[in-house]
Amino acid sequence: MNTLPEKLRFKEKAAYGCGDAASNVVWASMGAFIMFYYTDVVHVSAVTIGSIMLVSKIINAFVGLAVGWLIDATESKHGKARVWLLRMAIPFAIATFAVFAVPEMAEKYKVIYIFVTYNALLSVYSLINLPYGTLSALMTQDAYQRTLLNIYRQLFAQIVCLVITACTLPMVDAFSDVCDPKTAWSITYGIFGIVAGILFLLCYAGTTERISKKKAENAKRLSAWKTFLTVVTNRYWVYNILLNLGINVYYIALSTVNTYYCKAVLHKQSMVSIMNSAYIIPCIAGMFFLPSLTKRVGKRYTAMIGWIIILLSNVLLLFGQEDMLVLIATSVTRGLGYSCLVGVSYAMLADCIEYGEWKSKVRIEGPIFSMHAFVGTMGSGIVTWVIGLILSKSAYNNELGFLDTQPESAVMAIKMLFIVMPIVVAVLDIILMAVYKLDKLYPTIIKDLE
Repeated sequence: MNTLPEKLRFKEKAAYGCGDAASNVVWASMGAFIMFYYTDVVHVSAVTIGSIMLVSKIINAFVGLAVGWLIDATESKHGKARVWLLRMAIPFAIATFAVFAVPEMAEKYKVIYIFVTYNALLSVYSLINLPYGTLSALMTQDAYQRTLLNIYRQLFAQIVCLVITACTLPMVDAFSDVCDPKTAWSITYGIFGIVAGILFLLCYAGTTERISKKKAENAKRLSAWKTFLTVVTNRYWVYNILLNLGINVYYIALSTVNTYYCKAVLHKQSMVSIMNSAYIIPCIAGMFFLPSLTKRVGKRYTAMIGWIIILLSNVLLLFGQEDMLVLIATSVTRGLGYSCLVGVSYAMLADCIEYGEWKSKVRIEGPIFSMHAFVGTMGSGIVTWVIGLILSKSAYNNELGFLDTQPESAVMAIKMLFIVMPIVVAVLDIILMAVYKLDKLYPTIIKDLE
């Protein structure tokens, strides 16, 4: 094992955070605006978009698997994960712009364009985000330092989410004064794409891989099938998969469905930015308290606290579904709960690498992250498709504006997705965290591996 520093410098942790800031230009957009852009700006039906996203996520899930093996096979003077940030920064910027630049043409050609550019963006995202996630496991094996890296990652990510969700519609409105609305969306995301590319380059320049190549070589000697079996029999990897599926479902309710909720239930476009800011700002604030919280109670109980806060917030929301004060107040508390989840989730995933090495005597890094992304991508694709299907079956009309009245069936469906779905997920993940024991095992694991 390498001799690693006890602490990573602030500069390096901040540089690492820039990577997820860049990723969240796309992640925040996918969550808050991509479906809305396709259905209400480009005017393609929700069920068509949901189907495109489902098929694309299935394709991308397999792309992600290939990327995992590609990471472990990479040999470069810049490292095996970090080098991909340099290689893919510019393609990431271009693909981000292309997705929000659907030209005016017949609908079938719009569908083809959306399918091609959406898949291109997902592929580039996998090629840069999976190496980025793997990078934290190559920077340090210290559990607390990994937690700090993940907190910096999520802090920077939530700041960008705030900027994207708060600034997108105002920027689109501003650019619409000098061009048509569709072009305004393209200009906005052209700017965001350039910023994302620069942030990835800053992450590349400011980070260092330290874990020895010798450990990584163990994974290369395994066949693909043996690697697959080693990962899926890692108990805590499975637990982490289930935890993150819950987080993804909750995030979709918090972001994607939020836009439809503000339109169909509240009839206020301004509430999109207000409610997004009301959860993101407390989420950012919560990040500053997470180091002391996780040091005191561990990652498992931090995640459990987050889900309990979310559960109680959504139960309260049942009694104030259209009350602006209740909506904003519960957005604040849900943001605090969400900070507990995202603040520890990827640190928990990185810990699975040492647990797997301890159990199987083989260290696997890239496939741990890529197979995690595979399941997560499939899951989020199915959830997005289901949301599109529910909106379509509930008679949601994407031609109507924010001030228009949607059918009662659509309003009820959106309320169920926004309020009830997170309650179900929270209960399931609280039960899951009750049987999670890796925090307690980890010091023994590291001692044995030494």
